Amino acid sequence: MRRILVYRIGSIGDTAVALPAVWAIRKAFPSAHITYLTNESKKIAEQVLPEETYDEISTYPKLPKGLVDLSKLLAKRFDATFYLMNRNRDPIRIRRDKLFFKMISRKVYGISHAIREYLPIHVRPPLKIVKPEHEYLLDCIYQEQELDLPPRESITPDLKLTEAEKNRAKKILEELGCENKVLIGLMMGSQWPSKQWDTRRFIEVVKRLMKEKDIFPIIFGGKNEKDINNQVLSKLTHGANIAGMFDLRTDAAILEKCSLYLGVDTGTMHLAAAVGIPCVAIFSATDYPGRWHPFGDHHKIIRKTVPCEGCLSAFCQTKSHECMDKISVEEVYTACLEVLNNHAA
Repeated sequence: MRRILVYRIGSIGDTAVALPAVWAIRKAFPSAHITYLTNESKKIAEQVLPEETYDEISTYPKLPKGLVDLSKLLAKRFDATFYLMNRNRDPIRIRRDKLFFKMISRKVYGISHAIREYLPIHVRPPLKIVKPEHEYLLDCIYQEQELDLPPRESITPDLKLTEAEKNRAKKILEELGCENKVLIGLMMGSQWPSKQWDTRRFIEVVKRLMKEKDIFPIIFGGKNEKDINNQVLSKLTHGANIAGMFDLRTDAAILEKCSLYLGVDTGTMHLAAAVGIPCVAIFSATDYPGRWHPFGDHHKIIRKTVPCEGCLSAFCQTKSHECMDKISVEEVYTACLEVLNNHAA
């Protein structure tokens, strides 16, 4: 194949979990010209995806303003499109997408699997446990029998951090005075309030870890989380708030220096997993269990089953936030201690 289109939309986490699938395509077709097609999150894709995995990144045109971009896309002819859409897209819309991509490419891979693995938005508990998103996206490719693909076990979400990026992270940590400390990456915020855990509980966990392991917390987040992170930092004896200060690849390089990621289900968690850092991840029950688990088997996932699980809502519909309130300081602290002890062994 000479020209390939990869279709995947979404934010930081959506892009990070697609890394194994994107790498599988690149390794299968090392000489192909690969166009990564996404939505308005082009800047995210440019930061998360290593340059080796693509030749250009295009955004999905919005109509009517995007008519010119749409005509340019239609004018291109691809040998294949790899359809890496999320599992909440219903079969009718998937088939509509197929018609579009058939107009611009000879083959469309991943459609049949996406239809088979569709996860309904409205569902009654108890929810079934599903494969992690990164595994589902790999299945979209590896279930296509005609493709000559690399061994699946060789595929990882490699960010291909450069020496310059790693050196920058090292310099930042030196400036913070914590390069020789036991670092933990802390991420408390989420764009979905339903995924947030009480910051007072985070503070309690971190204080206990400071006493037991003398850890140094590096608090991540976006610019809009800088103030709340500073409030948390004021309750601690030491730490650093780097929310909104650096690009995603620099954040990932700093995470690589950490012994642990502690936080909620976020894109930062997936960046931590991509650089091989064990995660203690606090999950709400908004989605299917297992769906957004980070890459790897060395993580501690904490999630509670509740009668209202599967709401897929950014805001708690019952106002009780039961799925997160049931998660105790003690079990999160214990999970962190186990990870840190294993790391030191």
